[in-house]
Amino acid sequence: MKHIFTFVLFMVLSNLAFGQGIVLPVDEVKKSGKESFVKRRKSVDRSDWSKFYRYPKAVKKLKYNVAVFTPMFLDSVDIKKNLTRIPKFMRPGLDFYQGVEIAADTLRRKGFHFDFHVFDSRSKYLNIKNVIQSDRLDSMDLIIGNASVRDLKALADYARVKEINFVSAVSPSSAKQEFNPFFTILQPTLQTHVRDLHRVITKKYPEDNVVYLYGDKRSEKNALRYFEEDELYPTPGRFKKMKVTGSALNLDQVKALLDSNYHTTIVLGTLSPKTSYKILRALVPLAKETRLKVFGMPTLEMITSLRKTDAFPGMKIYFTTAFVKEAKSPKTKYILRKYKKRMGGTPTDVLYKGFESIYFFAHMMNKHGVPFNEHITSNRFSFLTPYKIMPVKKKEKFKYFENKYLYMLSYKNGIMTYE
Repeated sequence: MKHIFTFVLFMVLSNLAFGQGIVLPVDEVKKSGKESFVKRRKSVDRSDWSKFYRYPKAVKKLKYNVAVFTPMFLDSVDIKKNLTRIPKFMRPGLDFYQGVEIAADTLRRKGFHFDFHVFDSRSKYLNIKNVIQSDRLDSMDLIIGNASVRDLKALADYARVKEINFVSAVSPSSAKQEFNPFFTILQPTLQTHVRDLHRVITKKYPEDNVVYLYGDKRSEKNALRYFEEDELYPTPGRFKKMKVTGSALNLDQVKALLDSNYHTTIVLGTLSPKTSYKILRALVPLAKETRLKVFGMPTLEMITSLRKTDAFPGMKIYFTTAFVKEAKSPKTKYILRKYKKRMGGTPTDVLYKGFESIYFFAHMMNKHGVPFNEHITSNRFSFLTPYKIMPVKKKEKFKYFENKYLYMLSYKNGIMTYE
């Protein structure tokens, strides 16, 4: 592992733009001021797109250009130093980049013709704001981002007026988009997670006592609202809700809400893993008295003690996730093997999100041209995650596209299963 960090940065900063290339911003700024980097694309200014919008006719090209944004923090590191370890804060962004690079190599071997223009979203000079203000994105056929909520909105707004598809590969934020036919979220929103929990509870346990525990945060109150106002499934007949202050749970108050003639389901609506852990521990005595099931928010996956056999004895704990990595899957092994050749360590899950987003949408463009949105609901080109990309609507008005495919994970006595 010695010198691996310096080696990785050398790879990132090198010009890899040959054939199926990775085009780095450091290469772009070498061009003289007289050279035009791209053909400028006109903005589309319309007062109300939703009344009459139609996608432009799809066009197939000999080569496609894809812009990729990920936070690599390259300005924060002095590569002249003999660094031997990647700082923890840099890992997710670099792993996303590695996923993009592995996908690019895979596509090249399949005969695809793409150039991937990778931008460090935390660069002092070529950050998202400055890149948008320049003309660098105007000739892109697709933009893929591993970005913050603020940057997502800037990219989504740009994509909308320039009519370029923008895919948010990591964040579940809707980026305050009200009508954007060129914006896709690959990680399901909190509302989608909550409604999937509601669906399972309603279908499988309609007779249960259902107690929803929620906290003070606005996002936690929003989650409760998503559960109560679900238009597809009715609120359970024995539904109760209880506010939890901090992480202190009064178990007697919970018991007072239960009808002993029925089984009990707890919906744990707290989003802090630390708070959720403490509440789960407080529920252990109740699990010993009754067949208790707990459905929690997606942040439960950050509680590592779920894998311990004695952490929550007798309690079955459910939560949803958009990604499950099967270690024995040939596809997972393929990506991991490629990664280890480059990095030599264990990747974060962001690696797979970088690979999958590039692999899926590159195939979509190669097959259908740009824009490809009329075919976006097909998951034909999924690699690991069987995307279920659907239009999101509010009062019958289109807002954006979102992947709504979720796995339901469950843990009991440290053993994990999923469906």
